[in-house]
Amino acid sequence: MIARDRLAAAAWEADQHAHVLGESLADWHRQPAPDLPALESDRGKVRLVDQLLFRFIKLQDVMGERLVPATLDALAEPGEAMSMRDRLNRLEKLGFVDVDCWLAWRDVRNRLAHEYPDQPELRYAALLAAIQAAQSLRTLYLDWRQRLQAQRLLPDAAP
Repeated sequence: MIARDRLAAAAWEADQHAHVLGESLADWHRQPAPDLPALESDRGKVRLVDQLLFRFIKLQDVMGERLVPATLDALAEPGEAMSMRDRLNRLEKLGFVDVDCWLAWRDVRNRLAHEYPDQPELRYAALLAAIQAAQSLRTLYLDWRQRLQAQRLLPDAAP
């Protein structure tokens, strides 16, 4: 598969997650749950949060596993033998990503994996951090996509 095809496939997949994530974030912001008990007592909000978290994780995965290497390849940058951290550092120099933000989002994701049954404040704080991270990650992706379009590496299309 040529570089542009890999990039287009990665962007298509990221577009799907970014689109649904955007809708879910808008739904959340229209009427957020004020606390964890309110969230847990509303099955619709629980499903919405599940969708938010799922799409946040999926967008992060597709960006890290497909978009990062495909972008470097399309820009004719060496990347195959680089570690993920080196790839991110190179993309940061090219203006695509802030490495510290990326690492913070990974930390947020890791915190989601831990349950604190006796500490609802921590669980709710982790959830709110993930929602904020999802918004920031989506914004980063949309900016990234625009940069690729401006460089004519992707056709114009909005997720």
